[in-house]
Amino acid sequence: MAPKTPEQIAPGVYRVDAIGIPNAISVLLLDDSDGWTLVDTGMHGSALRIQEALATLGAGPDELTRIYLTHHHLDHIGGLSAVRWWATQAQVGAIEHEAQVISGERPLDPPSSAFFRFFARRQQLPTVSVDRVLQEGDSFAGFRVVATPGHTQGHTSLLNDQHGLLFTADAFGSMPFKVRVGVRKFFCTDPAEAQRSAEKLLREEFSTVVFSHGKPLHENAKRRLSEIAARDQYE
Repeated sequence: MAPKTPEQIAPGVYRVDAIGIPNAISVLLLDDSDGWTLVDTGMHGSALRIQEALATLGAGPDELTRIYLTHHHLDHIGGLSAVRWWATQAQVGAIEHEAQVISGERPLDPPSSAFFRFFARRQQLPTVSVDRVLQEGDSFAGFRVVATPGHTQGHTSLLNDQHGLLFTADAFGSMPFKVRVGVRKFFCTDPAEAQRSAEKLLREEFSTVVFSHGKPLHENAKRRLSEIAARDQYE
């Protein structure tokens, strides 16, 4: 299935379906003054869809200058090696903990569920060096890094204060239909920490929400996330 035209969320901010199912796995393309930034890389096999989306926006591989990874789960970094193969100039960035996992310096964070830990131990992540280690509060392409641990230990979300746009990554998300804190409790390394991170995001100002998994929220976004955080209450 051919990729759809990227969905413009705000000026210079585009949501791309990383697989053929709409809103199942979303990545972002950000148009900045010195090139394009890709946020997350989807699954193995997502790279072609990302490349075609970038071409639809009038840009080639040489114009993709940065890749930011919100966390190390395979549906967020699975396409990284292939993206780097054709976007050779793109620098990879992540917060320190995630950078260490992605570069192979430490093992992936185990899920809280014993059932999913069994499979996680057998999962092979692509090992790619990280060029830039970021910290909470750092900015790039108009977004600010917000530390939201719990889904993984170094999980981050992104906030564009100018446009009131929050990219939750997996701090919130739906799989398959219902939006939850941490997407699913059993995917989280620390569900209680994921709950605290969700509540932390609610102290920020935003009016539009984009998830890695699920349809964006354009109306009453903060109220709806507040209701979800109050409902889930992980401990």
